[in-house]
Amino acid sequence: MKTKCKVSLWGFIFLMSIFIILTTNINNVSADLTSSTDKAVLQDAPNGISIGDYLGQDTPTKPTADKNFPYTTNSAQIVDRNGSSSTSNGNIISLANGKSTYGALWSKDQTFDITKPQTISFWVYFGTGDASDEINGEGVAFVLQNDTRGMSALGAGLDGLGVFGADNSTVSGIPGSIIIPASYTSKSESYMAGTAVQNSVALEIDSKLNSFWASKNGVPIQLSNAGITSNSTLYSQNGFDTHPGGTPVISDIPGKLTYGSNGGGNGNIAITYPALSSTYYQKGSLTSASSAYGSYDKATIMIKSNSTDVDLTDDKDANNNPIYWHHLTVNWTPAPSGSNIATLKYAYNDISKDGLENPNAKEVSNQIDTSKLNVSSSNKVRWGFTGSNTTSSSVATKLVAFDSIPESPYADASASITDKTLNKTITDGATDKTVASGDDLSLDYDLNYIRGDEDWKSVISKIKIPDNLTVSPDENGNIATITYADGQSPTNIPASALQDSTIQYALERDLTNTNNVAKISISATANNDTSSDINVKQAPASFTGTNSIAMTSSPAFTILAKKDYSLNLSTSSSTDYNLFYNNPDTTFTSDLNLGYSDNAPSGLTSSDTIFKIEVGNHTYTAAEDIALQSGQSAKTTMDFMQIIEGSGDNFWDIFPKDSTQEVKVTAIDRTNDLVSNTLTYNVTVQPDKLLHLNVSDGLEFQNIHFGNKSTYLKRKSGFNLSVTSLREPWKLSVTTNGLYDSSNDINSNMELVYRNDDQSNYSSLSETPFTVATNNESYSTSTTDNISDKWESDTGLLLKQLGLSPAGQYTGTLTWTVSDAL
Repeated sequence: MKTKCKVSLWGFIFLMSIFIILTTNINNVSADLTSSTDKAVLQDAPNGISIGDYLGQDTPTKPTADKNFPYTTNSAQIVDRNGSSSTSNGNIISLANGKSTYGALWSKDQTFDITKPQTISFWVYFGTGDASDEINGEGVAFVLQNDTRGMSALGAGLDGLGVFGADNSTVSGIPGSIIIPASYTSKSESYMAGTAVQNSVALEIDSKLNSFWASKNGVPIQLSNAGITSNSTLYSQNGFDTHPGGTPVISDIPGKLTYGSNGGGNGNIAITYPALSSTYYQKGSLTSASSAYGSYDKATIMIKSNSTDVDLTDDKDANNNPIYWHHLTVNWTPAPSGSNIATLKYAYNDISKDGLENPNAKEVSNQIDTSKLNVSSSNKVRWGFTGSNTTSSSVATKLVAFDSIPESPYADASASITDKTLNKTITDGATDKTVASGDDLSLDYDLNYIRGDEDWKSVISKIKIPDNLTVSPDENGNIATITYADGQSPTNIPASALQDSTIQYALERDLTNTNNVAKISISATANNDTSSDINVKQAPASFTGTNSIAMTSSPAFTILAKKDYSLNLSTSSSTDYNLFYNNPDTTFTSDLNLGYSDNAPSGLTSSDTIFKIEVGNHTYTAAEDIALQSGQSAKTTMDFMQIIEGSGDNFWDIFPKDSTQEVKVTAIDRTNDLVSNTLTYNVTVQPDKLLHLNVSDGLEFQNIHFGNKSTYLKRKSGFNLSVTSLREPWKLSVTTNGLYDSSNDINSNMELVYRNDDQSNYSSLSETPFTVATNNESYSTSTTDNISDKWESDTGLLLKQLGLSPAGQYTGTLTWTVSDAL
């Protein structure tokens, strides 16, 4: 009876195995994702760059360590947001689609240079977030590899994530049978290392706890039952994440080492070396493990570096909404000269799908032994992603979308808010994040092209305006400016780019190694008409190019409630100033009075007061030694010249000669976020010294007939001769070289003379300077002496006739010189 029972049981199990193999064996090929869940997830996916030019796959090649290796298909493919299989414009990769599937996509060439800084940022999707291991597992891995199989390289599925070696074991006996208990014989560590992706290092992002201790883990997985082509005796131990206690000590793996995973979160991220034998630790029979496992001769556990528990399946964002797409930014820092130890630093959940930066993102820095990659002289390896699914028919597709990859330019974006009224800048790390209602703000977004072989092309900005801010067009209908590093004139963003509180605008120029910065500045006004402070949340901004995507968010800040009291600024000095240009004795100071209005609350104080000084398009700030207290007035003296020159500007460049300008002064109480009224000074700049000659261009004398023997000929035309001076005594002189006829011959019968008044003698004018007038006064205001106004008909300039001259017209030149009398 017992013998017949045993035979019947084996026969039953054998028939069931055949049936399951025939009905569930999977032949993975590229196909569209068709399930409604997949399509909904894809259509809700973050933006991603087209990846088909960079990643691909070849038919998997079996590892040399096992020509009967059971993992021989590759389900990875590139899809678009509609789920259609696409290798041209697809921006999402599907690594595992369906139960027990696994796959890998690799860079089409060795493009990851380990001797240069590299960045890759991407989104990963594991499932719907209900913390079910079977739905969300197994996980994905970012891998650097130098496997000779190239794009055909592939590791084991299931807990192997498509990159690790196979934890294969064979069974004898009957699993679950009390009569003939099953025992399992595992492969060696070297076998597992040999069946992994060779010469590799992996950033494992594991969404399922594969542990012997986990009751929900179930029994070891019979590969044929799971739909993986193999004989019925082949099993996966399914226990890579087991943590038996203790700490491994292995000299050839850097970092903090652990056995498996602590299982403290719904997921795990760690550094592993898939092709290293010491990565696979085998422990003797685990008698304390679940009895469903039977009796292992050796149980295989993976050793991980810097294993970190994370929430990959049921995380929540700041608004308590479930997070399905998780963002990671991976930065590679090359090993220093003479060392093999590089640094791989990742930030997890650093950005939400809406584009909000997470200041509390988990960041982990890892040491990477690059010697394990066995690179050639080119120092380049392939990069790629692998992934696998659980055996559940409800398992979610494993998806990855990319912001930037090693081949694309690495770009970064950051945001800040400048309060132009209170003269302060708000960033995520600022301690003071308050503004007052009515303050003029500038929302500033800095786009930085950091490195790359390609330009950052066709960048489209999409900026959400924070709540309680009003964006108003300027007089030309523009709401923002874009300033580039190349020094060209800023470009304007028109008001039409603002729709539904979001600005969407395409940059006119690509960012390059030379034109590597673009700054977008948006003018806005803070609004709070309530009696309570308003806490304004972050607002996302994305900058999407064809080959790289950068995201940031405006910092959170607070708009203070309106105050019913004010800060008052006045002066006892004149607000009209006359300055003498470039005069070393010039001073420009003013007395200032500052205080709170009478209705200010008692006990109100401030020790952080600054003054904003505006001259034309120049703005200066000064922190005067002034303390404020309600009920009292504070006084200070402001030296405008010292403030301007202390900022590095030349005072007389700001106040040029012969100019009239307004100087506006406003006080800012930064303790209580109050801004005073504005005082306006009218400043006129006069020349420090002035000496100017005004003289007519020509002078005519009276006509005479031949034979006229008059000695002195009078002026026929009017003549203007004056000197204007300011703090400059002067002397005026004149010279002439005589009169000439039309043949340019000198007329010796006539000479020019000068007579100061009717009591003076006539003085002949020649090439020797003759002093016409002097003034030794140094006038404090500009003064004009009109010399020709004093001339009579027989004084001033006259023409003396020495003899008879032939008929004709005679001309000559007078040269007037005014000079410093000293």
